[in-house]
Amino acid sequence: MRVVDELTDQLRQIRQTDSLLWLIALGHTFTHWCPATFYLLLPYLVQELGLTYSQAGFLITIRVAANLLVNIPAGMLVDIIGKKALLMALALLATGVPYFLVGISHSFFWVALFMAFVGVGNYLWHPAAISTLSEKFPEKRGFAIAIHAVGPNIGESLAPLLVGVLLLVMSWRNVLFVNLIPGIVIAFILWKFLFGKLEYRAQSKQGLDAREYFSGMKKMAQNPSILLLVLVAGMRSMTQQGLHTFLPIYLTHDLGLSSALAGLYLSITQTAGMIGTPIAGSISDRRGRKRVLTAGLFSTSIVLFVLAYFRMTWLFITALAFLGFFLYAVRPVIWAWVLDLSPKELGGSTVSFFSGSQSLLSSLSPVICGFIADRWGILTAFYFLAGTVLIANLVVLAVREESREAPAMVEEPA
Repeated sequence: MRVVDELTDQLRQIRQTDSLLWLIALGHTFTHWCPATFYLLLPYLVQELGLTYSQAGFLITIRVAANLLVNIPAGMLVDIIGKKALLMALALLATGVPYFLVGISHSFFWVALFMAFVGVGNYLWHPAAISTLSEKFPEKRGFAIAIHAVGPNIGESLAPLLVGVLLLVMSWRNVLFVNLIPGIVIAFILWKFLFGKLEYRAQSKQGLDAREYFSGMKKMAQNPSILLLVLVAGMRSMTQQGLHTFLPIYLTHDLGLSSALAGLYLSITQTAGMIGTPIAGSISDRRGRKRVLTAGLFSTSIVLFVLAYFRMTWLFITALAFLGFFLYAVRPVIWAWVLDLSPKELGGSTVSFFSGSQSLLSSLSPVICGFIADRWGILTAFYFLAGTVLIANLVVLAVREESREAPAMVEEPA
């Protein structure tokens, strides 16, 4: 009965969800649509250019590492200037064009160069979007961020299916060109319905001055719980980034699956994550972040070990479904927990600092996994990824769960 009650409550919350939240989630869908497309195209790029596993991993690493430079300036703009709608609009424009440039490149050098810019839109989006949701829904922060996280699950579920079918009839380069169409459509919808609404309903009309900003950042950097959660998020992102990079290569090169079937496998992973994300976010609002996060990370490590050890196809599909459910479900819980502990006026910079720090760790994952795969086989890289999640779970045990109300830097007048 408890499970039924939980599902009923989830459906009720979803029906009552503010349209602003759904529109922001739609924009988040496209910022992850392009990366999801590229991960499935990566095996064909590797084959055409004759790249090693290490070079394939480097292409993803350079994308993450280069865009670390975007995080801090984006967060500062959000908190000091407060132009959240403008930053989200720019993020959508910066998402699709670099992939188009990758599609017209014919050497490893030029592909690597343009890959340094493909994540700019994604990293611009998060500080503005997540801080807006944290401010608008303080009592349902976990649920709001979870709905926002459903956006990439939808994009990363549909993109592999569509791309897998398109690869049967066109080259990977033409697929990248066609991939601009969904971005244009979504950008138009958000321009029409979101940005004016967001500016009208924004609660934070003025930004912080420089003294308040740096004082708040100093306070946040001195909080050991936030620093530990940054480490936890980084280890989880290492797992996700490694899987995004090498799971499509394993499915197509090692298992010999067609592009359509490989896309279906990846879509199953994302669909399961789409189901688990709002459930985990809502439960963490009511029963605490730590309990949900510990269960999700531990389950992820177990599923990854099973996935790497057993090679039976039917079990592999089942393991991917469970993997997506647990791995993506814990993501909004970590975000909500950090925002619980951070000054509410620094929502954008908190997201930037947090996202940049975890990206620093996740940027190492593709290169490390590529090195391992070149020497000991690609399945050994999956064992490494399982270990990163297990270490993250041990770190969570050291984090003290505190009040969910974000502290204010400046006392508000009555």
